[in-house]
Amino acid sequence: MSIRSKDPTAVYLVLCAGWPLFFSMLAVTNLVYQVQVAHLDPLRLLLVGSVLELTCLVFQVPTGLFADAFSRRWAVAAGCSLVGAGFILEGSIPQFTSILVSQVVWGIGATLSDGAEDAWITDEVGQEPAGRLFLRASQIGQVAGLIGIFVGVGLASIRLNLPILVGGALLVLLGVYLFFAMTEAGFNAIPREARGSLAAMAAGARSSITSLRSRPLILTILAITVVVGLSGEGVDRLYQVHFLRDVGLPSFAGLSPVLWFGLISGGSALIGIATTWAIRRRLDLENHSHVARLLFAFTAVRASALAGFALAGNLYLAIALFWAANVMRQAFSPVQRAWLNRSLDSANRATLFSVDGQADALGQIVGGPIIGVVASGISIRAALVSSATLLTLALPLFARALVQAPGLRQKPGVKSPT
Repeated sequence: MSIRSKDPTAVYLVLCAGWPLFFSMLAVTNLVYQVQVAHLDPLRLLLVGSVLELTCLVFQVPTGLFADAFSRRWAVAAGCSLVGAGFILEGSIPQFTSILVSQVVWGIGATLSDGAEDAWITDEVGQEPAGRLFLRASQIGQVAGLIGIFVGVGLASIRLNLPILVGGALLVLLGVYLFFAMTEAGFNAIPREARGSLAAMAAGARSSITSLRSRPLILTILAITVVVGLSGEGVDRLYQVHFLRDVGLPSFAGLSPVLWFGLISGGSALIGIATTWAIRRRLDLENHSHVARLLFAFTAVRASALAGFALAGNLYLAIALFWAANVMRQAFSPVQRAWLNRSLDSANRATLFSVDGQADALGQIVGGPIIGVVASGISIRAALVSSATLLTLALPLFARALVQAPGLRQKPGVKSPT
């Protein structure tokens, strides 16, 4: 009996609930596991992140071309399963080398699914409904992620690697479900007779380059993604170490570090849910200027909060500032995806979503080692301040985006407005 669904929206929401549920289960303890069980220092933590992002940089566009040329269903299902397999490897062998290998495995999986799921649902339901669905799915994902945080903390109280193993196994099962449940009624694959070699993927690449050249807003959005990536890796890899070593986590009510991080992540998720709900009610995704100004505000607030978090000496002030920065990041992501989605054609949507992911990976590859050197040579506080400073480089790019229309196509010899 087939489980393939006639309602692609329902399958997409299952994906957007299941992924953060299972991922947050393992993510809440992943860095603690790497520090306390695998004994990685700050520089090695950032090297692990750099390997992950280098994998994403190398594979983002090829996997996006695969999704556009052959099958988005295959890309999403296989990607989800590979991410789970990578975490199973990491949780099974707490050694630096095996953790590096696991980053390659789940990095390939992440690039397969990244962009393909958004391109798939856009083709299935249409561009305008998809923009609203991104925000709805973000809310559902935040609720699921909140549940996953507390499930992960509970499993970690039994054994620190248990949520990593269980979360990884559930991601593999989610991938199997998606393979059988997803439809591709709106996807026009390249005819089999036209797939003789790599010609189909090369044609997709040429089409994507043409879109980049003809729509200057896409290039500006990608530049913003690079800058956000420059800042993000240091925060992702060092915020827990900052809490442990600089701010300090007291043994209040017998709370272990894992429980503290569960509470911190849970509070951030709750505030993020309320924020995304408010944005969904008020945001006009068709108003380019409104979206650009809102993303500018998110970025400015996040940069300020990150700098304050880096310098805070009081635990509760540090938590409040970390929440502010993290909520701005959560709010930024679905709005940015919807903003980019409005400027893309169906034929190369997955590829250009993958280029966006590649831009993020490029930023993190460049930024990660720089922040790692600052953390090792000066201090973790200085590294986090550097991350906040790098983020401010995105602000002038939003000003540039305000004068670029979403669907603008350049005529030969005509310069884009800047």
